[in-house]
Amino acid sequence: GFDDLQACADPGAPEHGYKTPSAGVFFESVVVRFHCQEGYRLNGTSKKLCVRHFNGSLSWKPSDKPVCLQEVTDCLVPHVEDAEIHNKTYRTGDKLIISCHEGFQIRYPDLDNMVSICQDDGTWDNLPICQGCLRPLVLPHSYINISEFEASFPIGTVVYYQCFPGYKLEGTEILECMYNLIWSDSPPRCLDVEVCPLPPMVSHGDYICHPRPCERYNHGTVVEFYCDPGYTLTNDYKYITCQYGEWFPSYQVYCVKTEQTWPNTQETLLTTWKIVAFTATSVLLVLLLVILARMFQTKFKTHFLPRGNQEGSMGDPDFVVVDGVPVMLPSYDEAVSSGLNALAPGYSAATDQGHILQTEDQNPPAYPGPRITDTLPSEFETCDSRSSSSELLPSLYPSLTCQAAALPGSDRTDISRSTDGEAASTSPRIDITD
Repeated sequence: GFDDLQACADPGAPEHGYKTPSAGVFFESVVVRFHCQEGYRLNGTSKKLCVRHFNGSLSWKPSDKPVCLQEVTDCLVPHVEDAEIHNKTYRTGDKLIISCHEGFQIRYPDLDNMVSICQDDGTWDNLPICQGCLRPLVLPHSYINISEFEASFPIGTVVYYQCFPGYKLEGTEILECMYNLIWSDSPPRCLDVEVCPLPPMVSHGDYICHPRPCERYNHGTVVEFYCDPGYTLTNDYKYITCQYGEWFPSYQVYCVKTEQTWPNTQETLLTTWKIVAFTATSVLLVLLLVILARMFQTKFKTHFLPRGNQEGSMGDPDFVVVDGVPVMLPSYDEAVSSGLNALAPGYSAATDQGHILQTEDQNPPAYPGPRITDTLPSEFETCDSRSSSSELLPSLYPSLTCQAAALPGSDRTDISRSTDGEAASTSPRIDITD
């Protein structure tokens, strides 16, 4: 019905407020004003105008509906990080006065308006912040020497980067917060230490990897160096191993020109020397065993074999003690020759009877010393009864009478007669004392 009357509808009054005029018909070009009760303040437009549009309709302009809010006299104390507040009052319309801590700079959200004012609703408009360098990035496998709860750092702050065990730092280890609130460098990275750099290059040579190919030098990769023909490595050890991002052992590899001209290699010479040394040692060992065996044989013969069987004993002087006087024993040749001289008469007699007696072993040798007259034993005595008088003579040469007793009667008589005189003079009685 208002369109038919050519009037605007009643705009209404805000809560805790009123309008003027408060009632009636609001024709075109009528102005309505809004007011609030005591203790409240108006938020929004304070007046409206009834206007006609192009289509002929009427409405209020502006169209927003105002409200009455409870009046607030003071703003709350603002909280600004890393700043000091210098305001004495916090009433509506007051400007905020702050100062940032050392190393921080003040920044406003609205760069065109560098001030903050206490609003009617008790809030601060365009509240600033005190800013330093923003928290730097911490890449994987690394850590820094600052608290994880800090978000801004003052100018001059130094950050140290370190890597976890098993990783290697690549880049700048230290960052500093500059005056433009930017860090001095980009954050470093922590690489896996199992990756080694390129192996050292060698002149007149090259290297191969184990395992192949040499695309990535992981932990445990072994590099073997070799030289071109005509060159040799200065170091006998030709391998290096990647251990935790570093080559071990760490030494420079060189290939020098070979001065050796003969075809044999070092390994061949070493093998040859080993063979020669082994052969010489074996020969010396055999000779030593032969010498020891010969010496043992000589010692055995000297101590355990009879005197007549000892080799080389002809020239060694032996002696016995006779009545306390040492008497030199004759050699084998002397004993034989003296026996022949003593048996000469008996030998002739025995020959006449047709019997030949071997006189080499029949008569004992004539020993030097005092002569004691003794007759030959009778033919009834046995060799056993006479053996007590001499222990040496029966063992070396059998008694002549013992062999005569074994002959026939006539022959034994002749031998006894022919030897009575010689035996008395050439066969002394010898007592051997051990």
